[in-house]
Amino acid sequence: MTDIWNRSIVVVKDKKDIKFAPDTFLNECEWESHGQYDSLQFVNPNVKVLSVQFTKVGEKTYKAFPNLEWIIVRQHGFDNVNLEECEKRGIGVVNTKPFAQSTADWINQYIEDTDRLALIGYGAIGRKVKHTDYVEIVGRHTRVSDEVNTIVVSVPPEGNDYLIGSNLLSNFKGKLISVSRASVLDNHALMKNIKNISHAYIDTLDSYFREELLTTGKVTYGKHTAFNYNFTYENNVEYFSDLEKTIKDCLDNKVEKPILPRGERITF
Repeated sequence: MTDIWNRSIVVVKDKKDIKFAPDTFLNECEWESHGQYDSLQFVNPNVKVLSVQFTKVGEKTYKAFPNLEWIIVRQHGFDNVNLEECEKRGIGVVNTKPFAQSTADWINQYIEDTDRLALIGYGAIGRKVKHTDYVEIVGRHTRVSDEVNTIVVSVPPEGNDYLIGSNLLSNFKGKLISVSRASVLDNHALMKNIKNISHAYIDTLDSYFREELLTTGKVTYGKHTAFNYNFTYENNVEYFSDLEKTIKDCLDNKVEKPILPRGERITF
């Protein structure tokens, strides 16, 4: 534990989860908890680390925290943070993966032992998906083999618009399971090839062609609930210990694989 912990200030916004933090959470660090819509007018300008869950980080935040070094996003996505603006200001960005197991559990309920899987995305979620006797780990430009009858999609949205489109679906017959953001799936392509799909379990589904897909009876729409499948913040030791470790790593500047590394600060 370095001395920097004792003289650094951390702000944790969004209280949905933090209200369940154990009494020992960040007890060696000066920190404050604020609601999503709480004013930033009176916060300490010397804050080094800001953690948010769903709060959007914009100009008001940057002005309130002129000495900010790191932003920690407590979810798998990070589209509520403008990476370009953070890079200009030398602010590093990292996200935790708090819902990897619960999301994988949502997927696993639809996997049969006899399924022959293709995992498109093998990050925190993909590595926790139930493995059957046949599993292919598929890269972005790798073809899914004819042996596969179940595709599991868990890629991030960045750079993956319409990744699951006609090129893949026109040559596939079987089950589709996706927990990726709606932009990853081409609904029109899925509709065109729905006859080849035994069933599609989709956690986030764009409104484009949504009703037509649901009318087929072959699509189960999760309504973006996979992340909290059998999940609770209360008494969740792993959730808060992982968050505390990430905060410590930021304060010590020992972050591994950040979304955006901390850079040289530019004065505005």
